[in-house]
Amino acid sequence: MPKINCAIYTRKSTERGLDMEFNSLQNQEEACKAYILSQAFNGWEYVKTYSDGGISGGTMERPGLQALLNDIRFGRIQVVVVYKVDRLSRSIIDFHKMMQEFDKYGCNFVSITQSFDTSNSMGKLTLNMLLSFAQFEREVSAERVRDKIAASKAKGLWMGGTPPVGYNLKDKQLIPNPQEAELVNLIFNKYLELENMLEVANWLNQNGYHTKAWIPRGGKLRGGKAFQKSSIQRILTNPVYIGKVAHQAKSKVYTGRHEPIVPKNIWEAVQDTVRRRITNPQAFSHYQTHQTVLAGKLYDDKGQAFRLTSSKKRGKKFLYYYNGVGGRYLPVEQLDGFVLKTLKKTDFDDLEPLADWDSLTDAQMQKWVVKVVCQSADKKHYLSIFLDEKQIKTDLSVCPRISGQAEARPLSCEKLDGALYVRDSFVVDNVSSVKLQNGTARNILTVRQLNESLVRGLSRGWQLKRLLEKGKSLRECETASGMNKRTFARYLNLCYLSPKLVADILEYKNPRNMGLKELMNLTEGETGFGEQEKRWTNYDNM
Repeated sequence: MPKINCAIYTRKSTERGLDMEFNSLQNQEEACKAYILSQAFNGWEYVKTYSDGGISGGTMERPGLQALLNDIRFGRIQVVVVYKVDRLSRSIIDFHKMMQEFDKYGCNFVSITQSFDTSNSMGKLTLNMLLSFAQFEREVSAERVRDKIAASKAKGLWMGGTPPVGYNLKDKQLIPNPQEAELVNLIFNKYLELENMLEVANWLNQNGYHTKAWIPRGGKLRGGKAFQKSSIQRILTNPVYIGKVAHQAKSKVYTGRHEPIVPKNIWEAVQDTVRRRITNPQAFSHYQTHQTVLAGKLYDDKGQAFRLTSSKKRGKKFLYYYNGVGGRYLPVEQLDGFVLKTLKKTDFDDLEPLADWDSLTDAQMQKWVVKVVCQSADKKHYLSIFLDEKQIKTDLSVCPRISGQAEARPLSCEKLDGALYVRDSFVVDNVSSVKLQNGTARNILTVRQLNESLVRGLSRGWQLKRLLEKGKSLRECETASGMNKRTFARYLNLCYLSPKLVADILEYKNPRNMGLKELMNLTEGETGFGEQEKRWTNYDNM
């Protein structure tokens, strides 16, 4: 009888009671182990327990759960055993996603206290009913908590969390801290003097000030770091300093039970200044970082300007261009690189025939850009880069001269209403959401030149081919790559392209602007090199 590896998953929503000698997680584990032992005659064997303590069942971001799903994908687990269905998830959508993963990798699911068989329609109905009640219970509990917080804030009570700088927390009440209160008033007055949050933060850091140091119940020190623009903004706009309590979810402000530490006239003067600078476009010029090529120059096809925002990941800052609420977010590094690559591919011989412009730096070429328009047409995407013709001629005139025939460039300049511009196409892909510094999550668009997408596809195909050459089975390769059979085969076919096509792709030649999907279609079936080359140069025959 074949051995069936069984894993146990346990979860508890809160940390309360986890420090007890025998807690809920251990109780769930023992009951599941007993059940697995009772199924020994079926070949069941306990392998490992995955636990998440103090994490809600309404999220998939659980270390124990992710480790379990990872082991299932690698074929290490055949049965997942839980005490109750809601231990695995309290979200119907998340649960169905997990069931699809289980089915994909041949893993079964068992709840030891709820008897149902998911192999028939009645069992699936029972499971969905149980999940519906689990989700309902979670949402009702969340509503109770939200209602309690709203009622408490309406009474002016502080509802927990890190106390703001200027106050200490005593018996769940905010008590003014005299030394920190002086710092808060200093920040308010300094902002009225400088009218710039970033300059206030820099001034505070240079003079040895730091954010509030706080030790929560967990015992790990928080804060005590250098000030940033965002931390200054939170202080200047927090009504707690005039004795108020804000309820952000309902956009309401209530009179608090704590003592104010900032005079009301100073507070109102600061709010007026903040509002004035928000509505004044010139006020943001300080934050248009000079390192970016397109800051203040990028527009969409409706004439709306893109602005700058940022996110942080593992301590590194990433910049994005965005064009308003609900608009597009484009990574600065990729888009700037795309523009500079486009300029380097452009033929400027008509302006200065013998100039060796390869010697020009990126900084010099950046000055050529006057305006860039991002456009989409028939599922294709373009950047129209408008250039300063006078500046180009000036820079090219002092470049070294070349002898003989200049190398041909794939792009050429055109003129529109007397303005010089060059146009190039690019690929846009939606990727997973990124959390910006203001706390909102947005989908970031990945910008690539068309052939970069094809090169990426070729690289992926050769990676998969090497997996097969190492002796792995097709099933193991599919599991390792996370692809289904169809997608795996389409990438693998790219390894058998005509050498001429591969050379063209690597040299940024693409006669019919073929995308990765069309390139994969070209390799399907028993297509010879000659037929591939014909279709590559004459896309209409495909």
